[in-house]
Amino acid sequence: MTQKNQDRENQALVLAVLRSQQMFMRAMGPVFRDGGLTAPQWDALETLSHKGALSVNDLMQFTLSTSGSLDVVVRNLIQAGWVEKSVDEFDKRARVLHLTPAGHKKVADFLPAHNHALDQIFANLTEEEKRTSIATFNRFRKKLSQVKKD
Repeated sequence: MTQKNQDRENQALVLAVLRSQQMFMRAMGPVFRDGGLTAPQWDALETLSHKGALSVNDLMQFTLSTSGSLDVVVRNLIQAGWVEKSVDEFDKRARVLHLTPAGHKKVADFLPAHNHALDQIFANLTEEEKRTSIATFNRFRKKLSQVKKD
């Protein structure tokens, strides 16, 4: 493959990823709004629901957030009563986030609508296409994490 063809292919891949993400968020936007959430709030709630209590830094790593944007998300989740922040018992400098009973209820209440929307979005994909996509995106994300940052 010539460099020019490789450049075109790389550019097409970038556009495919970005446009797919944008279309996905357009499809999910009303679901989040109807649930009284934003996508980053759901990401944090879902992560805390599955991983349990996490330090702010760990949550930032799992959600791929920046500290500035995560601070706003966490502040809003605390204000809504869905998350609490406490001092880490082992490292008094660190803060730990965990779901409140209201946070667990929010996750449980929102999950059916979320899953229904995902069923509709992915309805035309076969199980094999889903598995292949997951494997491809996981490999892509792993390779991206290995790219040296300037």
